[in-house]
Amino acid sequence: MKIRVLLNIVLSLVVLAVAGLLVYLLFVHRTRPEQRKGGKVIPKVLAPPIRPRLNYRVEIVGYGSARPRVQMEITPQVGGIVVEKAPNFLSGKYVRKGQVLFRIDRTDYDLSVKRAERRIDLIKAQLSQLVQEQKNLTESRKIESERVELAGEQLKKAVKLLEKNAASENEVDLARETLLVRKSQLQKILNSLALIRSQRRRLDAELASAGAELDQAKVNLDRCTLRSPVTGRVLESRIEVGQTARAGGVCGKIYGTDVMEVPVSVLATDLEWLDPELLELCKHGDLPKNPSRRIKARVEWRRSKNAGPITWVGCVERIEAGLEAKTRTATLVVRVKNPELNNPDGAAVPMLETNMFCKVTIAGRKVPGAYVLPREAILPDGSVYVAVKAAPRIEFLWYGKAKVVIDYRLHKRPVSVARFTNEEAIILPDGGISESDRVVIGPVAKPVIGRKVKPVDRFPSATGGPVAITRPAKKSPSTAPAP
Repeated sequence: MKIRVLLNIVLSLVVLAVAGLLVYLLFVHRTRPEQRKGGKVIPKVLAPPIRPRLNYRVEIVGYGSARPRVQMEITPQVGGIVVEKAPNFLSGKYVRKGQVLFRIDRTDYDLSVKRAERRIDLIKAQLSQLVQEQKNLTESRKIESERVELAGEQLKKAVKLLEKNAASENEVDLARETLLVRKSQLQKILNSLALIRSQRRRLDAELASAGAELDQAKVNLDRCTLRSPVTGRVLESRIEVGQTARAGGVCGKIYGTDVMEVPVSVLATDLEWLDPELLELCKHGDLPKNPSRRIKARVEWRRSKNAGPITWVGCVERIEAGLEAKTRTATLVVRVKNPELNNPDGAAVPMLETNMFCKVTIAGRKVPGAYVLPREAILPDGSVYVAVKAAPRIEFLWYGKAKVVIDYRLHKRPVSVARFTNEEAIILPDGGISESDRVVIGPVAKPVIGRKVKPVDRFPSATGGPVAITRPAKKSPSTAPAP
């Protein structure tokens, strides 16, 4: 028992001795932290050397809801009971131009056509009879004319015989009476011929009127079939089989899907960045047939924030008259041609539908050179911070060597911004900055004019990778031919 206690005491003493030795060694070989002399911290600013974008195309961005260029009401011009309705004539369905929407009972209109045809036949028969009577009267006139001549010669002979006392006065009077009777008969025939001309004109007028009635009856018969006036989509259907369609009553609404419009409100000053010649053509409503002679536009719509955009290519068709009363902006109407329907129930490719809220990017003029800065780089007073290179100086190191040091100092420079967008500011070459200037495009903590700064082209990201300081150039509107 005593030996065991003694061993524990010895072991404890050995452990304490080893620990003391380790503490002594760490104390003897300790390293002191490097002491540096205090100095001023030069802040870093995000100020890369800027370069102009050559042949920069100005883009005008706006937003608007798509609307159909053509929207019409389906209104029958004749009334009657609906006996047939197309299965596609329902709200939301697609229909093609010329497709039958519904049919009205044709019985009454068939009878109207037949009545008009029978009346024409009757008038033609009366005309034939009148023509024959005219021929007969013409022949009778010739015969009566000869009889009048014969009666006149007999009267002359009777007068000569009376002068020679070879005839009596009664015979002369009888011959004169016969001549008068013949003349009376000839006059009746001439009067009948004159009346035939007026009767002929009356029958011709009745025939023309009956022909017009027949044409109208046939038109009404054709109007019993209602067809779609455009290729489009049904907005509303108000008629069913068995109901009575009223002439002039609205039975549905359809809008055309071939061509859609997107009205876009832009600042009146943005019109200066459009091609003036093409803009003038749009004002007069004369859209050039050559696609290269149109103001192109790109229309985008997203199903959700995370979904990719669906894009259509269009062109500016016209400018609506005047400015909007509240916003004092001009309204450009962008024309978009939709793809054709592959089947009556829908299209295989996306279609621009009514009331889609779209982003519209309109291609403006090309600028030979432009500096594009983030909008936040422009200060409220219309100037920018610039890191200006100071004169180089020589700095001697403690071990006897020297080095050339180049300092940058913070300055403020006024600029002339040609155009602001939602995210960018466009400055032309004569706007106050030049190539390779280090314009501060990031935030500056406690900006003091004239203080030293260290411009950097980029800041490291939190993940260790570089963060680009300039935004990538946005794609210009497609140069594909606009519809």
